[in-house]
Amino acid sequence: MATSDDLLTYIKTELAVNTPELDVETNLGGIVDSTAVMEIVVWIEGKYGFDVEIDDIVPDNFGSVAKLAAYVERRKKA
Repeated sequence: MATSDDLLTYIKTELAVNTPELDVETNLGGIVDSTAVMEIVVWIEGKYGFDVEIDDIVPDNFGSVAKLAAYVERRKKA
């Protein structure tokens, strides 16, 4: 499964259950709160095996599922 599919499935099933229109380009700003962002961080760290730096938690990396997936892919290659 692609990284974006994994992230989208996790967010839809665990954090944004009542948001059926959520897709990879949807702005997560109005959908997930700060607690949910931290849950995403913990999930990413567990699933992909790297630490998410606090300075990386910005809209450019966490603004949408597509941006999250690109961030994860960059970090996996680092």
